[in-house]
Amino acid sequence: MACADPVVLKDGSNVLVHLAPAPVVARVGGLTAQVRPNIAAMLAKDVALAGWLASVGAPVVAPSAELPVGPHQHLGRTLTFWTYVPHDRSHVWQPAEVGPLLAELHSVLRGYPGELPGVPPLDVPEVITFLRSTGEPLASDADLVLLAERADRINAELSAAGLESLPLHGDTHPGNLLSTPNGPVWTDFEDSWRGPIGWDLACLAGTNRLDGWAAVASYPAAPGRETLSLSLAARQLQSLAWSLVFLWRFRTPERRADVDAGLAALRSGG
Repeated sequence: MACADPVVLKDGSNVLVHLAPAPVVARVGGLTAQVRPNIAAMLAKDVALAGWLASVGAPVVAPSAELPVGPHQHLGRTLTFWTYVPHDRSHVWQPAEVGPLLAELHSVLRGYPGELPGVPPLDVPEVITFLRSTGEPLASDADLVLLAERADRINAELSAAGLESLPLHGDTHPGNLLSTPNGPVWTDFEDSWRGPIGWDLACLAGTNRLDGWAAVASYPAAPGRETLSLSLAARQLQSLAWSLVFLWRFRTPERRADVDAGLAALRSGG
């Protein structure tokens, strides 16, 4: 397969490169590979779940049919190959659209026969280890200890809550829902796990890409905020942990402000 004009589609937690003109995207572990010691297993889970969903006709970005999908190890990087799907990167979803689309995805996911982790992808211990290894953790040791303690407590409370456990996407912000000529398609199942639906709804509620709570309200029979409280708290901890990683990678005032606000909420018990 020839690649004459590679195009970087995204440089964030992972790096996505369209191997143009071929209809293939390389998904290369970037920050995730630095933080997560099990990055190959995470990407293998992504491939397995998305591949199954594509096989049953669900609207998802499918693993590549042009190349062996992977995960592959090359020059110290872990990567997988995906089908390039043309999409409108400037599209803004309306809240009333996203809830029903997520409910449809959940309906299909219920039939997934594969194994998924039974704990949420908080990454807090891994993030703290990574930040300390850099020599500039960007937060005080007291804040990092508090973050770790809060993550342990939330994990225990989620396990003890007795909530119905179902296959989840794991990272359902609207950036992982693509607007294509053939309609909306979901992508990025790297954070998938088996847990309460409230986690995916908490991911949606916390987005700044649209009115998250209006999107949650459009989810059929959506649980109330009180029922979602544990998932909301867990998602906020995950977001804070990754905000620290993104601040380390992208030194912008906006990211510093996000981290400072998150740390202040953590100290106040929010």
